[in-house]
Amino acid sequence: MGEYVVSLEMTEAYAHLRAILLRKGCKIIAEEPPTSIYVQHGSLWGISPETAKKTLCYHLSQSDSGTCISYSSSLSSDWKNLTVIGSALAVIMMAFCWWISVDLEVSIAAQMPSYWSWIATVDGHVDYQALQMFLDLVRVLAVFLVIVIALEVVIAVYVHLRIDVFAEENLRAL
Repeated sequence: MGEYVVSLEMTEAYAHLRAILLRKGCKIIAEEPPTSIYVQHGSLWGISPETAKKTLCYHLSQSDSGTCISYSSSLSSDWKNLTVIGSALAVIMMAFCWWISVDLEVSIAAQMPSYWSWIATVDGHVDYQALQMFLDLVRVLAVFLVIVIALEVVIAVYVHLRIDVFAEENLRAL
């Protein structure tokens, strides 16, 4: 939770803040003029602190030099759930691809059918050249999923650490 002091009267600061939030596409979910305003902003598909779906809370109070505005931001539960579920599915798919690749690699090395060799079976015989192509494809997919998982972790950490950036930008615009 942060604080920001503006040299405006409390009702004027509230009106300006509310106008800024609406102009930036925020949806007001609760307000008690002129002491507090709660808004939602962002998208489930947002990948930055500014675009991720979040809830912003602003509380205004009179101070000696104007109005003190305390603020906090939190990521929406559906954004967090989508991130966790998407990452978990990517991990499961990556593990599945790894399992297939290990099985196919052993099959090719031993020139013997294996659990997944049916994928490249032609007329009852395993086509090891086709199996090698499928093995390469599965490996590429597994590497791609590892990269996606790493990016998702980096994005989630970055957004979590900098979630207050959007709230601070709104206050600097006062």
